[in-house]
Amino acid sequence: METLLLVLRVGLSLAVVVVLLWLAQKRLSKGGRSAAETDLSVVSRRSVGQKASVVVVDAGGRRFLLGVTEQAVSVLHEGPAPEPAPVDVPDFERPLRAAVSRRAGMDDAGPFPLRARHHRPRPDPLAGSILSPGTWQQAGAAVRKGLNL
Repeated sequence: METLLLVLRVGLSLAVVVVLLWLAQKRLSKGGRSAAETDLSVVSRRSVGQKASVVVVDAGGRRFLLGVTEQAVSVLHEGPAPEPAPVDVPDFERPLRAAVSRRAGMDDAGPFPLRARHHRPRPDPLAGSILSPGTWQQAGAAVRKGLNL
């Protein structure tokens, strides 16, 4: 039994270390980027030769046309970045009201109470993870079965 507890303790410690290393790697990979560095996007790129290309870049509200070669980067043209086109979002509220009111026998203009027919219990957010008590119970049962306890 002491061996089992030791193995579980070492396994849990190893898992914690791996998670901490993963979090540190994620944090450092995003690392010290400032807002000015993240406000840069390559809009288009076109090759014009074996080792030369033309690149359109948006940076800081400006649009740049750059000539890129193996030795240098040159600004060919500069101007204001165009405003993004408005996205046409469909009106979902009207069809939703119509569908619900037809089902409830109400008119389209009236309020529509949504009634839940069945109450489903919420799933445990920790289900299947190492933090779930159920996982530890299953692991203990498997170990007991394997050790014939």
